[in-house]
Amino acid sequence: LAQDFRAMPKRRKGQPVPGEPPRPGSANGGAKTIKPQRKPRPEDSEFWIPPGSDAHLEGGSVNCFENSLDQDHWCPQRLLGQNHELIHTVNDWHFAMLNDTDRNWFFWHALEGVVKDKVVLDIGSGSGLLSMMAARLGASKVTAIEGNTEMIRLAEKNLERNKQQEKVRLIHNLSNRVKLKPEEKADVLVSETLGALMLGEGTLNYIVDARKRLLKPGAIIIPAGGRQCAVLIESPEIATISSISGGWNGFDLSAIDTLQDTATLLLTKTWGFRFNSIESRRMCDPIPLFEVDFHQDTAKSIQQQMRIPVKITKTGQVHAVLAFWEVWSDTGKEHVMTTDPEKTKGQPWGFARDMQWGQGLQLCEDPDETTRAGIPKPTDVQAGETIYLVVRFNSDRSLPQFHLSRSAEEEKPAELPTADPGGVEGVAKGVAEGGVDLGNGADWPAMSSG
Repeated sequence: LAQDFRAMPKRRKGQPVPGEPPRPGSANGGAKTIKPQRKPRPEDSEFWIPPGSDAHLEGGSVNCFENSLDQDHWCPQRLLGQNHELIHTVNDWHFAMLNDTDRNWFFWHALEGVVKDKVVLDIGSGSGLLSMMAARLGASKVTAIEGNTEMIRLAEKNLERNKQQEKVRLIHNLSNRVKLKPEEKADVLVSETLGALMLGEGTLNYIVDARKRLLKPGAIIIPAGGRQCAVLIESPEIATISSISGGWNGFDLSAIDTLQDTATLLLTKTWGFRFNSIESRRMCDPIPLFEVDFHQDTAKSIQQQMRIPVKITKTGQVHAVLAFWEVWSDTGKEHVMTTDPEKTKGQPWGFARDMQWGQGLQLCEDPDETTRAGIPKPTDVQAGETIYLVVRFNSDRSLPQFHLSRSAEEEKPAELPTADPGGVEGVAKGVAEGGVDLGNGADWPAMSSG
């Protein structure tokens, strides 16, 4: 069988399978593009671009799904010529999102009673579900903005099947590029552009822009606000997939631990598990990192760096920091939606919630026990003591980085060790004269001036 397989003629990626019709976009099937792309504009630089969006590009063609497959694999006819990134995004979280019934009811109840006879704007409308909710609840007009061509086509079909095409106008663009006439500006903005981190999909920047240009004064915004939280976690199970736990059969393998990443926050989906399916303990109460009022706040309303005192409630070890959020429908917080894994566990909609959003998870190390060249260790803590959670955000406040400290004062940044006190020139001089001791048992040999 192996010999037969090796003897088969190979085709280049994109060529049709013998006996099948050529694929659109393939070498023999002609070029099919979803939409002429447009070059990114400078004004887009401060806005997060949604996966699968093609509204911000120019020139060339969309990467078709069939070109992402192995040359010997089959592609369903319905997916030929489709945007590869969009298909990945829809299958990664969009199905789970639409099946999160608690999420859907959150937006239904938030819209209920505030959209009747009002003009509604839906940013990041996707399938059109929130727009159709607003239309069914009595909105006089709905403008839905979506950045992907194919998603617009699918939304058009959804509108027709639900007889809402007369009330809902679809715009293929990013909202920061859209201009509305004064009579088209909205009384109500609804936008579900929340990420695993609350502001992770550029939510705040798009809402701030909409407040300035697309909404009437005093417009209602849904969700009205939210809170990003974190909590310190003990979990030996996390340790088993992020460090070498005692070696194996007498072998010391701890050198590998020097590569443990305690600087990057990853999503639980990236780790490959649902957080509330593993054994863990919360070593403190949930820590509010910030609250945001979508009616008035900007990114600068959120402190970029903070050092938060945390009261430890249990004796043990801190292996990681877990990040989750909650948002509310109105200023009175009548309806609340959260990604807290303790709140999603056991709920009929909980699996969909954890699979579409999940949480952020960052490993952490003991600030007193670890040096740059050493082996990181979990942070030992005692119930009743105070430890400090140092938080650093990127410029738009969408991505935090966590670090633990036992000091209320800011530490000096660690200095990188050098191979020679003379720096680069000293190293070069040492090499030329007879080699340099690197301090780790290895030497650079002497070299000729050539």
